Amino acid sequence: MDSQIILSLLAASGVVTILMFVVRGLLDQLPDVFAAWRRVKKAYRADASPAGEGRDVEGREVDMRE
Repeated sequence: MDSQIILSLLAASGVVTILMFVVRGLLDQLPDVFAAWRRVKKAYRADASPAGEGRDVEGREVDMRE
């Protein structure tokens, strides 16, 4: 009976330890996920804005006949 309690405690502590490592790994990835999401939104806005077509980086008209 005593050994069963000890084994149960060891198993429970092992499960808690593994869960802590998994949660830490997920939390460590969140900043990269948020940065990637911002890049996606920025790229989508840049592609979706028709006002920027035919203009260079500074906003000047581009002569497409060159």
